[in-house]
Amino acid sequence: MLKMPNSSGNFKDLLDKITYRQWVIMAVMFSCFMGLLVYFSLSGVDSNTKSAGKELKVKVVVAKQDIPERTIVKDDMLKVVEVPADIVPEGAFGDVAEAMDHPASTAIQQGDIVTDKKVYTDVRMAGFTGTIPPNCRAVSVAITDITGVSGFAKPGDYVDIMVISGKKEDGIKGEVLMQNVLLLAINKVGEEAAKTGDEKNSDEKDKSKDKNEGKIEGSKDAMATATVALPLDEALKLAVASQKGTIYLVLRPYNPTDLFTLDKDYFIPGDKKSVPQQPQQTQPTAPVVTRTEPVHYTPPAPAKLPTRPVTADYGNSIEVIRGVDSSKVGVN
Repeated sequence: MLKMPNSSGNFKDLLDKITYRQWVIMAVMFSCFMGLLVYFSLSGVDSNTKSAGKELKVKVVVAKQDIPERTIVKDDMLKVVEVPADIVPEGAFGDVAEAMDHPASTAIQQGDIVTDKKVYTDVRMAGFTGTIPPNCRAVSVAITDITGVSGFAKPGDYVDIMVISGKKEDGIKGEVLMQNVLLLAINKVGEEAAKTGDEKNSDEKDKSKDKNEGKIEGSKDAMATATVALPLDEALKLAVASQKGTIYLVLRPYNPTDLFTLDKDYFIPGDKKSVPQQPQQTQPTAPVVTRTEPVHYTPPAPAKLPTRPVTADYGNSIEVIRGVDSSKVGVN
């Protein structure tokens, strides 16, 4: 073992007396000491960080009750509590007003922290149903490349809706059903998909314009549906009108000068000429002779008179009465 000198001597002599083995032992001891020092230093920092994190708390909004999916979150369904900052998820609300009056995107259990992923802060995040105004319903009608403004109408535009009905012979009537209607979607069938089912009917397409009683239709390979937002009573009116005639969409400009038009009806007389009816000539009618079969009259039988028996006339006779009968008896 290393023996320290009792008195101060020459430092060089002291180093010369230390052997190689002693140097290795001192190096190992110094390394252990530094390792323990670093370990305790890091343990102290980590414990201080954890204790500081536990002590730091923030306010978050939690569900006071179970909230089903698509339910409008109200004030009485939420409450504010304090929780440790290290358990707060990303996007958590700190105020009830931030989550109030918004639909729940998923079911929220009682006690769950409410975040922006569990509540639709914008109703359009709910998908197609989020684009429907609260007082309207979505209704679809069939259109073609002609009746649908050749595909220029896009979701979010506003259109006017017309119905054309009637026949060429009797006259064609047009009517503006609705104005300033929100267009929600256009579902256009692909041209190639439509042609596969219409290759055998190419001749019928050319004649469809004349066979549809004055209705003008586009080619079937461009058939589509237009979905608009209307109040329920107006949606019913549109559905009935689609069975009456052809529905036309009229695309409105971005900033129209006139919001509504009062002149809503237009009529074109038919091509059929009216033939005057000639007065019917009355033909003299022959007197009706009723033939009756002759009736043979049979006179009633005469009343049967009481007859008296014929008796021989003897010249002298007397009349003998017996009851109601009488007879003559000859007397010699």
